[in-house]
Amino acid sequence: MGQPARWIRLNPGATAILPACRTFARSQGDRGAPVCLWGRPDSQLKLGDDLWAGPGDFVFALLVPHVYAPGRRDRWVAWGLSPVVAALRRFGARAYLDGQSLCLHGARIGGGLMSEIGSSAVVLGVFPAEPPAAIDEEAPGKLLEFDPWLSALNHEGRSRKLLAAFRSALEIQHGWQFDTGWPTQAELSEIAPEVVQ
Repeated sequence: MGQPARWIRLNPGATAILPACRTFARSQGDRGAPVCLWGRPDSQLKLGDDLWAGPGDFVFALLVPHVYAPGRRDRWVAWGLSPVVAALRRFGARAYLDGQSLCLHGARIGGGLMSEIGSSAVVLGVFPAEPPAAIDEEAPGKLLEFDPWLSALNHEGRSRKLLAAFRSALEIQHGWQFDTGWPTQAELSEIAPEVVQ
C-alpha cells in the first residue's frame, strides 16, 4: 500500500490555485498527506515569473511535507514534473525536461517552479491538456484495467486520458495512493467554497 495522498480538483478557472496552495500547506503540517491540486484555467494565468498557463491547459500544484520530498530543493521541479513526462511518453511523445521546462521536439510545452510554504515543498506545473497531434491515438493502448477509475477513462477523450496517465504516474513514481477527496471543514473555512469541486 502506498502513501495516502489527496487528489483535489479546483474550480474550472483554477485562478485560486496560489491561495489554495497557501491554505493547504498551512493545514497539512509536517506529516500530512501529500496533496495534488489541479484544474484548467479559462484564460491566461500567471503562476510565476516564467510560468504561464494558457486557456484549457492542465495546472497542478503538489504540496508535500518535506519528509516526502527530495532532500535537495534543486530537485523538486524535476521530481514534480517527471510524472508529466511519463504520462506524455505513455502516449508516444518523446517529452523531456530541460531545467524547469517541459519540452517536446525542442519546443517548450509546459514547465514548473518550486517554492516552500511552511513545512511543505510546493511544485507548480503546467502541461497541455491535449496530447500533441502527432501522437498516435492508439500508442498507449488501454489505461490500467485493475483501477476502475482509470479503466473507465478508456472510453473518454484524449485530455481525460492524459490526466489519468498523469495521476497514475504520480502514484507509481512517488509511491502515493490517491483518495479523490474533499477539503476538510477547516480548509474550506480558509478558502472560498467555489475554489474546489
